[in-house]
Amino acid sequence: MKTRSRFGILPLVLVILSLLISVESSGAAERMRNLIPEEAGKTPSYWCTWGAQNYASDDAAFKACVDLEGHFEISETLTEKSVFEEPGWAKYFSKARKDLYILFDLGWDTPKGVNFDGERWRLGTVEVAEGKFPSCTGSPAERLGKLNELTKAAGWRGAGIWLACQVPGDGKDGKKSSLKEAEEYWRERARWSHEAGIEYWKVDYGERGGELEFRKMLTRVAAEEALGLVVEHARGSGPLNDEECPWDIKDYNRKGSYRTWGNGEALRQAVSVAEFSGILRTYDVTAYLSVPTTLDRVAQILAEFSDKSEYGCVLNCEDEPYIGAVLGCAIGILRHPLWREEPEYAKFNPFQIHRKTDEVTRAVRWHRIAPAFGVGKTENHLDEEVLIDTWRFRHGDSWATWMDGRETLQTAPARVSRGMALPEVDSGMEPAPYVIASRNPNGAVAVATLPRMSTGKGIYFPEVDVSIEICDGSRAVGIFGRYKSLKLKLSEEVGKCRVLAQDLAGDRAVDITERVKLEGETIILPGHLLRRVGLSAASEGDISEPGLVLVIKR
Repeated sequence: MKTRSRFGILPLVLVILSLLISVESSGAAERMRNLIPEEAGKTPSYWCTWGAQNYASDDAAFKACVDLEGHFEISETLTEKSVFEEPGWAKYFSKARKDLYILFDLGWDTPKGVNFDGERWRLGTVEVAEGKFPSCTGSPAERLGKLNELTKAAGWRGAGIWLACQVPGDGKDGKKSSLKEAEEYWRERARWSHEAGIEYWKVDYGERGGELEFRKMLTRVAAEEALGLVVEHARGSGPLNDEECPWDIKDYNRKGSYRTWGNGEALRQAVSVAEFSGILRTYDVTAYLSVPTTLDRVAQILAEFSDKSEYGCVLNCEDEPYIGAVLGCAIGILRHPLWREEPEYAKFNPFQIHRKTDEVTRAVRWHRIAPAFGVGKTENHLDEEVLIDTWRFRHGDSWATWMDGRETLQTAPARVSRGMALPEVDSGMEPAPYVIASRNPNGAVAVATLPRMSTGKGIYFPEVDVSIEICDGSRAVGIFGRYKSLKLKLSEEVGKCRVLAQDLAGDRAVDITERVKLEGETIILPGHLLRRVGLSAASEGDISEPGLVLVIKR
């Protein structure tokens, strides 16, 4: 008769322990997993060199900007050295750069030392200036290709390029090329871009900036000669809605509304450009009133295309990353951490955006989950109530020097939404922030609160109770800004679930189930929790507003 070994039970014990450890590890991994896709997003957003050219370079360029003296001095700062060598503008945005193009703005194709101020007919060669980019040699297409290679080698998505809306020589002595001549010229440039792997054109001002047929031709030629090349157009607006600007509509009402500007002409022009564009940029604004000016442009254009699915144009809302993240817009980032710190320049940068690079990371990484989408892809809603922001400009507050010493107002809808009902906002007797929300065509939901500005208070950010209907609890929720509380309303009982949340600038989720309130069909999130989680991966010295992704696990 065989006796049982005293070690016979050991394998069984080890198996049980292994299973217990496996279950525990699985739960920990679930709590700590990354909710953000590793793969770069497809939204055609970029970091534009123009901000650094103006504000992170030399005295001559900054003075030209502040005093509106012309663009030549600013263009001279865009060089291979300034972008790629230490400290190098391309060295920043490490967590976002693989999703973003570097958009080489005015100066990349203007020969070093050639002053074009007063002679803008010189612009538009689309040939990399070898004096500024000595590594980019060869034929025009080869030079473009080498610029693209330098950009990708630095970790970016690739190079995008600024183009003047003209053919060189247009406007000289009052003459212009024919549309046929212009088409031949731009077909060749489109082929250069295709050969070089350039995927983005930013078509800006020029002698023919207001000619729709010329812009339509550029869009068509790009599609025919360079499959996949995105062409961005714009209405060349002044920086304040329905306000005086030397080169914009002379008929303004000073009501601060994009819809009333020129008795509707500004909006009509923007809509006519969006109808044939892949991207429509909402255009330049002032630093002090950027939020209402940009939000109103986005909102009014979206209202014109509500539920018109045949229109796929994506809006680019420039350097308002949380507006872009939530309302399905691409972004054209101008901020840069190398902002000059001299006290005399401080008032030109009231929001200290050079210390808010995490906002860019958060917006870009949310776009991996919920990409930007066309203006007509959802039903778009605007609140009838509008909020009013104000500012009295001092010299040096803005490049809009004609506003020096004057107070102006800018308005925007109190609430804006896409693909879902307007958020509910309870601010009591206190002022409210702007509140925006959207349901992406893929089902993800996002919400943001945005700060206010007034001549008396300066920047202020009311914290209020906000409620949104997310309906489908299986989709990710993006949450940006400040709240007193946020309610997420589902279409069914919450039931037993786990709530995971993650700073969009970070790489690991946390389980916040025990710190939220589950009540019927509603999840109630306290504002202090959203702030803590939404800033938990903040970079040292960064003062960005919170931004997080939330997932409900059942």
